[in-house]
Amino acid sequence: MSQQQRDIADMQCWVFRMAQAKWNMSAADCARLFRQYKLLSFLSSCYDILHLSSYECALKDVEQLLANKGVTV
Repeated sequence: MSQQQRDIADMQCWVFRMAQAKWNMSAADCARLFRQYKLLSFLSSCYDILHLSSYECALKDVEQLLANKGVTV
């Protein structure tokens, strides 16, 4: 695994755990939501831009993506 792949996985884990806490969801429910809307892929594909700001900003981008799809968390 390359350093960038480790960095992406780190960001994905942090954003997932932050979402779980903020949205007051179980790990299983949060994982289902992340899978359904391909949020880990979103974080991975946008990593080059997202990692320049905080993980909180990345979570806000995830929330905006969900809101654009009509999902309320």
